[in-house]
Amino acid sequence: MNKNNTFKALFAALFIVMSANAQVTPNTVAPAPETDAYHVIEANLQVRSNYIWRGFKVSNSPITNADLHYISRNGSFKAGFWGGASFDGTYKEFDYYASYTKGNFKAAIWDINNFSNYPDADIFDYKNNTTSHFVDVGIAYTIPFKKTPLTLSWNTIVAGRDFHIDENGKATNNYSHYVQADLTLWKQQDRNLHAVVAGAFAFGQEVHFYGEDPNLVNVGLVYNQDVKVLRNYILPVSLTAMFNPEKKIGALQVVASLF
Repeated sequence: MNKNNTFKALFAALFIVMSANAQVTPNTVAPAPETDAYHVIEANLQVRSNYIWRGFKVSNSPITNADLHYISRNGSFKAGFWGGASFDGTYKEFDYYASYTKGNFKAAIWDINNFSNYPDADIFDYKNNTTSHFVDVGIAYTIPFKKTPLTLSWNTIVAGRDFHIDENGKATNNYSHYVQADLTLWKQQDRNLHAVVAGAFAFGQEVHFYGEDPNLVNVGLVYNQDVKVLRNYILPVSLTAMFNPEKKIGALQVVASLF
């Protein structure tokens, strides 16, 4: 079995295992907030002033992004699709993901397909030197400090366009790591402020997916607030100020979650 087929089989196996766990372990996590009815399929739509992600300025133009996903009855398992596009057409992305949450622990796998610079991309191509995909696997744990919860996360790119050319001229995976701490500095009923610090590296070499050297790649503040627009409509708004010491860049992003 070649690497391409091996990856597809691993992704499918993980998806099945996580689905099974979500179905056979009811009430292992806090249930989702009560609503009028359980909706097996949910959708979300956001508008962003620009798009920043893990220290990257992915799009300088405003974008819209949508999320369509299945969610288990107890809220522990999610699987779905995420896509985004910029207003000027320079940015295009289509991802699929699965996540499982138990208490303060979360695990997720994302197949991220930003094909903005790949006009002839084959959606089924996973060869690292030609694909538009990269596959990110992550775990996170929230330490529930009473006033300042702290979330620690570790993500690793396990396949796709995260590679270097080795001494034999072969495209070899970097397995780049992104490690982040997210601390709640302040919160009220409808608003909160977070501080984020993250670094990136790859074992055994300097170059990695996020930069040329092991370094901090994402340092910033995130402010979230629910804005009352109409009598019965609340608009969640998020503002992020991001600095990337590795790339020596910064950006401010505003996000409005329409539903």
